[in-house]
Amino acid sequence: MAKRKGTSGKKTEPRKSGSGAKTKGGFYFRWKVWVPSICLAVFCFSILFSYLPEDYVPGFLEPVHTFCLRTRNTVIAKTGLDLYRYDDAVTIKTTGSPDITVYFAPGKRITEGLCGLIRSANKSVDVCIYDLDLQEVADALLEVKKQGVEVNIVTDSDNRKLDAVVRLDKAGIKIVEDERSSIMHNKFVIVDNRRVWTGSFNFTVNGQNKNDNNALVLDSREIAAFYREKFEEYLSGDFSTSANDKTDRKGKAMMGKIPVQVAFSPSDGIAEIICDQLAEARDNVYVMAFVLTSEPIAQKLGELAERGVRIHCILDRGQARTRYSQSQYLKSRGAKIYISPNSSGKMHHKVITIDDDTVITGSYNFSSNAEKGNDENVIIIKNIELAKLYNKEFKRCLNGTKGY
Repeated sequence: MAKRKGTSGKKTEPRKSGSGAKTKGGFYFRWKVWVPSICLAVFCFSILFSYLPEDYVPGFLEPVHTFCLRTRNTVIAKTGLDLYRYDDAVTIKTTGSPDITVYFAPGKRITEGLCGLIRSANKSVDVCIYDLDLQEVADALLEVKKQGVEVNIVTDSDNRKLDAVVRLDKAGIKIVEDERSSIMHNKFVIVDNRRVWTGSFNFTVNGQNKNDNNALVLDSREIAAFYREKFEEYLSGDFSTSANDKTDRKGKAMMGKIPVQVAFSPSDGIAEIICDQLAEARDNVYVMAFVLTSEPIAQKLGELAERGVRIHCILDRGQARTRYSQSQYLKSRGAKIYISPNSSGKMHHKVITIDDDTVITGSYNFSSNAEKGNDENVIIIKNIELAKLYNKEFKRCLNGTKGY
């Protein structure tokens, strides 16, 4: 009987074609290609997504956008790349009023803006600054001095020996120091008795690169006259309480259609002026502060919180935990208190916005020393667009998206 082909009864081993090994190797190869590709795609999407304006981000994607923005700007800051991080220089165009230019730090554009303002001078530059160690600013002042512009500087005695200040002194620029225990804490510049620079920005490396700061430029002879009057007192050696007898100013002006008020301490009672502004609040108050130890200001904020006004405060992480900080008091009254996420520098703003239409800023820390001893200034501006700009800065500082 013939055997059927293939039915000999012997066990037939399956042929090892190698297909299993190839399948395994193919999977490994695809994994090596696809995973990096997916990661690259996610990275590219994250970068592009981070540049989407916040106003266009859907609410449910805001946490993702914040994370992407924070990561991108931190990388840019740490690597020193000269790339866009956020709107750190903005000019507000107003109908019937001069433009207002606002700068924020950290970032280099605040120093570039200051140097540009100085170099635009034709006749005079008056500098009233607590701390100056940026050589770029000294360079700009020396340039205009050589061009025949009159340059005068008022500074604090504690910082009189800084290299940049010594350079200016050796060049023949007049420098007046306060020579007292309280500090000359102003940070303003007057150019040609017409344009004014003021805010929280010390002209320092840390002020530029690490700290949350702001400065604004106003074009108004009337406002410049307020600052010039005080500057003349300092030039003549009248600081702190000795200036009280000489100060007789209302400090209010219209910059086109924009109401502006300027005040100085310790002569003008700034705490009371701020409390009067706060008393008008109906909806919200946003505070960005290096120091908040002032009892009158804290009490007024507490009253507003109990009345239903939304109070939001970002405080410097170091100062918020001191025994004199009003943070716990404000929490107990219903205010929202946040600690600045800026771990590489300071929350150095001295800003209050009220009802989305009023901005208070300057060198004045919200403290007893600023009220009673230090030489300080504050400016109050009623303008909706300006308030929006500072409220955006509040959000950036709260979310830590500036590149700390």
